[in-house]
Amino acid sequence: MWRWMVAELGARTLLDVGCGEGHCARFFRDAGCEVLAVDGSPQAKRDSVVPESHIVHDFVRGPFVPRRTFDVVWSCEFVEHVEERFADHFLATFASSRKYVFMTYAAPGQPGWHHVNCQPEEYWVEALARCGFLLDRALSQQARRMAGHGHFGNRGLAFVRQHPRGNQTGEA
Repeated sequence: MWRWMVAELGARTLLDVGCGEGHCARFFRDAGCEVLAVDGSPQAKRDSVVPESHIVHDFVRGPFVPRRTFDVVWSCEFVEHVEERFADHFLATFASSRKYVFMTYAAPGQPGWHHVNCQPEEYWVEALARCGFLLDRALSQQARRMAGHGHFGNRGLAFVRQHPRGNQTGEA
């Protein structure tokens, strides 16, 4: 799926939100992309595979505001770990994408460590629409097929930046 994002979608810059140790960011960096990885865990930074591109930021304290925009914001297995009252912080960071947001989410009742913000798909569709992104169901399905299994294959969503920002319905 990541190779497809570079080859077919033209991803050249990527922000990995909730990056953990930065394995996604490393893949994109090795594919020739400019990357920035952000996570709240100092241990993840210490163990990072992209330490030169890894920032520690706790979204409880506010949004992470990068100094540039990105073709893609990638966020896998992250949003459910941040309390809903702080969701606007990472959503503001997602807004640094010029083109795409690819994300996963945990549905209500999904087990897991520190799952404090499990929401249905519709919740995320509405939240991203407020940030200027519309869910692209066809692109989401294609990305899920390419991912095959795992988190993105099960609950991956692909959003596309809308221009201009006004008059959005939440889906493309």
